[in-house]
Amino acid sequence: MAGSPLVSITIPSRNSEATIALCLEGAVRQSYPNLEVLLIDSHSTDKTKEVAAHYKARVIDCDGRLLAARCLGVRESLGDYIVLVDTDLILEATAIERAVNMMDKYDMLILEEHSYNTNGFIPKLYSASKQIINSKLYWSFDPIKRIGNPPRFFKRELLEKAIAAIPQDLIPITVHYDHDIIYLESYKISQRVGILPNAAFHIEPDWEKLWRTNFRYGASLRELKKSGYYRELATKRGTGLSFGRPLRVGFQSLLLSLLLQSVQRIGYWFGSA
Repeated sequence: MAGSPLVSITIPSRNSEATIALCLEGAVRQSYPNLEVLLIDSHSTDKTKEVAAHYKARVIDCDGRLLAARCLGVRESLGDYIVLVDTDLILEATAIERAVNMMDKYDMLILEEHSYNTNGFIPKLYSASKQIINSKLYWSFDPIKRIGNPPRFFKRELLEKAIAAIPQDLIPITVHYDHDIIYLESYKISQRVGILPNAAFHIEPDWEKLWRTNFRYGASLRELKKSGYYRELATKRGTGLSFGRPLRVGFQSLLLSLLLQSVQRIGYWFGSA
C-alpha cells in the first residue's frame, strides 16, 4: 500500500485504564499501514496515559469536555481521514483498510458494532440492542433519524467544515450528544453516508459504569438544553428508543433504552456535570 493516505485515529479519554489497552491494541493491529493514533486526555489520574505511551500513541491534554476533545483531536491530527473512536471501542483488524477502500463513494461511514463481552445482565442488554440496531441498518436506515451510532469515519475536509459550523459556545460544555452534533453538521454538508459491516467491538459496561456515565450525560444536558440548537438536534435524532424482532431481543433492547433514559433523567435533575 505504498502511498496510502494517512488515517488519524482520535480517542478522547479520562480515567480509562480498564479498557484503553484493548482499544489501542485494536488500533495498532490494523491491516492498514499508514496510521497515527492520538489520545486526547482530560487530565486522567489513573494509568491511562502510561498505557497510551506504551502503545506509542500521541497524548494531548485537553481542558474541555467530550466535544472539545473531539474537536481538539481533529485539529491536532494530520490524516486525510479521521476516525472518532472511544476508549471502550475495539476496531476490527481490517476496518480501516476496508473503510479507506469505500471512500470513493462516501464522505463518512457508520461502523457496524458488535458486543465484545456479553456476560452479565447489562452487557446482555447492550448486545440485544446492537442486534436490533444492526438489523435495521440495512433495511430501514434513515440517515437523519438514524438507528444506532452516528458515523465515526470521515473525510478530513468534511469533518473540519462540520466542526467549524458548530456553535462555538457549545464545544466546551458538551458531553452527551457530541457525536450527534458532529453528524448533524456533517449531514448538512454531505448526504453521502455509508455503512462499514462488522467494523468494531464495543466493551460493554457493568451496572456501575452505566450509572456513572449516563448520570454524567444527564447532568451535562442541562447546559445543552439552554441553547436553541438542542431543539433542532432533538428533532433530528428521534426518540432514541430501540425495539424490534425477535421479540425477546427487542424487549431487552427497549429495556436498555428506558434504563439509559431513566438514569440520564436522574442525572439531569440531581447531577453535576
